[in-house]
Amino acid sequence: MKIAIMQPTFLPWLGYFYMIKSVDKFVFLDSVQFERRSWQSRNKIKLNDKEFFLSLCCQKSPQKTQINDILLSKEPKWREKILNTIHHAYSKSINFKNYFEFLRNELFLNENLSDFNINLIKKFMSDLGIYTPIYRASKLNLSNAKREDLLLEICLSLNTDSYLSPEGSRNYLQSEHSRQIFNDNKIKIEYLDFTHPIYKQQGKNFVPYLGVIDFLFNIKDPKSTFNEVFLQNGGGSDDFLKLHKEAI
Repeated sequence: MKIAIMQPTFLPWLGYFYMIKSVDKFVFLDSVQFERRSWQSRNKIKLNDKEFFLSLCCQKSPQKTQINDILLSKEPKWREKILNTIHHAYSKSINFKNYFEFLRNELFLNENLSDFNINLIKKFMSDLGIYTPIYRASKLNLSNAKREDLLLEICLSLNTDSYLSPEGSRNYLQSEHSRQIFNDNKIKIEYLDFTHPIYKQQGKNFVPYLGVIDFLFNIKDPKSTFNEVFLQNGGGSDDFLKLHKEAI
């Protein structure tokens, strides 16, 4: 059985959803320290033909506060600012009406950052045809282990023999300590190498690596297109998605 473990990101990019669909179980790593100005609370959309950051406003909290304990600011102005920016960027897109009111409702209904991000991700998973079971690390009764030791503990708690990791974690997962503990527990590590597809966007120039709402706003049938492009290596790109497997 294969699992992936990622922090609950605000409006994740397409590769995040491909990772979820590629595994048997997916874990939201919401039990680690919140980092301001990270993907936990900001992401990119396309505005005026270039990337633009949307940022959530969170309440002040002690430095070591976990993601699942972070609260969104009660001030309504930042929410309206986000909605106005999205309206300006995507009001002419084919699926604007399908998602704008949903985003508005979620922005004003949720107080907890982790709940907000996960609710969005679950909605987008459904619309993309992804039905992978999901878990929260904060609900798994884990110890206070860090980094690779925490990842291993999650893997063991879910009885997995394969862990799918983002490429950005390769460096520390290739350390002597990481190799030993995963090897001792007979768990393989696979690395996801994602080549971004090109699809029709608003404006003249294609901008990759945006939050998934850019794809959802602009694609008439997101579920069908996601399956065709991501699962059948479509989109006119050879070796569109590659999984680099490495037993350690």
